[in-house]
Amino acid sequence: MKRTLILVGLLCANCLAFAQKVFEPSTKMHPEWSKPYPSFRIAGNLYYVGTYDLACYLIVTPKGNILINTGLASSAPGIKNSIETLGFKLSDTKILLNTQAHYDHMGAMANIKK
Repeated sequence: MKRTLILVGLLCANCLAFAQKVFEPSTKMHPEWSKPYPSFRIAGNLYYVGTYDLACYLIVTPKGNILINTGLASSAPGIKNSIETLGFKLSDTKILLNTQAHYDHMGAMANIKK
């Protein structure tokens, strides 16, 4: 009985680890989602740092910056570059937010958090 419980526990742990992987669909259907777009100031302390068709915003504050959305998993280097092009540091980002939990809005969230 004890062996059976251990085996079931190991199988469940394996399933949970598998569930944490993100499988993004191909961007062939939406190539504009990964197409670079120049970062720019929208108004005040609000900046656009996303791709051509996936919006990501940076709010700059004296206590740390706020990044809203991260686009696809492959968007992390582009977001970092956009933030740096504007003269800010990605490491100054203290809060990560997303507008919805879809891969095209938060795919790079874990990578940027690191």
